[in-house]
Amino acid sequence: MEGTTEPIVVVIGNPIAGNPAQFALERSLRAMGLDWRVLSFDVSSEDVGAALGGFAVTGIVGVLIDRDLTSQAGDWYSLITETPTAKVDCLWRGEETRFIGDDLKQLWLQLQIEKFNDRRRLWIGDTTSEMTIHSDQYETRQSDDAAIPDLVTESSVIVLNLTKDSSKELELDEWPKNNGTTLIVNLKSTSETIGKIRQLGYLVIGEDEFQIGTLLQCILHWTGEYPSEDTLIDAIEEYLSV
Repeated sequence: MEGTTEPIVVVIGNPIAGNPAQFALERSLRAMGLDWRVLSFDVSSEDVGAALGGFAVTGIVGVLIDRDLTSQAGDWYSLITETPTAKVDCLWRGEETRFIGDDLKQLWLQLQIEKFNDRRRLWIGDTTSEMTIHSDQYETRQSDDAAIPDLVTESSVIVLNLTKDSSKELELDEWPKNNGTTLIVNLKSTSETIGKIRQLGYLVIGEDEFQIGTLLQCILHWTGEYPSEDTLIDAIEEYLSV
């Protein structure tokens, strides 16, 4: 990187091939009028600490960490800060230019859930999850519960976590249509089920939305500016269509 003067952000993953993050970040930063560089590195899980330690002593502005390495990044961050941290998916410079890390995917999700606080919350399926969502704040039901359609009507936030141990996928024919006033957080379910739920008009957060939300939060923490969500979405769709 000798001779490089523009700010640099880094994406790490394992594998990194096929990850649209670099392309999306480059497109978004350029749209913001920022002449930044984005570099991607394939980093094995056992080398995450060494890689992040190296980035920490350089002029790199920030690091985006792929979901498969966030636990290892959390271990590294816990060690250097002496603060227990389960997961870290983004690093940015704070006071005295030291790296600050957090689980921005989780932060983004909480911000979305907070927009839907006026009615009951419903959790369908397994209540154990890698995401920090407090299931005790939700009314929990199994997917074969006949009362689910009525509960859906009354709910503002519904978490779906239909694992292999769930008795069956949801019977969606009895679900009411929605105009985007109910948020569905899909932790685990089939793509067919989620596709039908989207067709019914529900606002769904799934894997794609989690990725966009994480990128939005990372760029905000790196630059101090909120990027265009549409630019990120268009870039990822373009990358995946090639």
